[in-house]
Amino acid sequence: MTVDGSVTPPLRSRGRPPKTDADQEQLKEKIAQATLAAFGEQGYRELKVEHVLEKANISRPTFYKYFRHLEEPLQIAALKLHQDLYHRIEVAFEQASDPIWGAMLACDAYVDWGKSLGRLVEALYAEFYERSSPIAKYRQQVIQALQGLITQAVIQSGRPRPSETTLGLFITGVEFLAFQFLLESDRSDQTYAQTRMAILKLLLCCFGTEQDIPLLIPLLKA
Repeated sequence: MTVDGSVTPPLRSRGRPPKTDADQEQLKEKIAQATLAAFGEQGYRELKVEHVLEKANISRPTFYKYFRHLEEPLQIAALKLHQDLYHRIEVAFEQASDPIWGAMLACDAYVDWGKSLGRLVEALYAEFYERSSPIAKYRQQVIQALQGLITQAVIQSGRPRPSETTLGLFITGVEFLAFQFLLESDRSDQTYAQTRMAILKLLLCCFGTEQDIPLLIPLLKA
């Protein structure tokens, strides 16, 4: 997956810097994770440097020594977050011999990823469709990468190449159903079973062929 995670190099400032490059990277990572935690509590629009300083237990000069503005540490954290999502889905496809079932495992991986975010999941979803948000940029990059991953799996199974429209329908449909489960449901096993059934129907309608009809018909009646 290609994701642009470039960040402006640290600024020069007075004072004694950490002794090693590893120390500096560790501090930058600490600030990035503190920014992500503050983002989860405040949301992107309300996020301020003061929130990050409190979370990271650092001074304002220390923050600005490494970052010019809040978007830089947020980009670092968001990049890792979305790389983790892509890796989970990639592993799910590798574990299945058929793309239909691989996609179902990938959907489970998506939901597990969402559960791992805790309170962050709500703030993250709120930024997905805000074009000015750095979160939205990484979401789009993950979607593009997933389109390639799914296309490859579908073609290798002998099914026809899906169109970009079909791929977009499936990916955003899964995204909606997953976050609806994470944010709007009781997260019970019964509710998740209903969510998986809806995803499976969407999956078969998007990528299924004649060979999948015996499986598709009873599902559509359910």
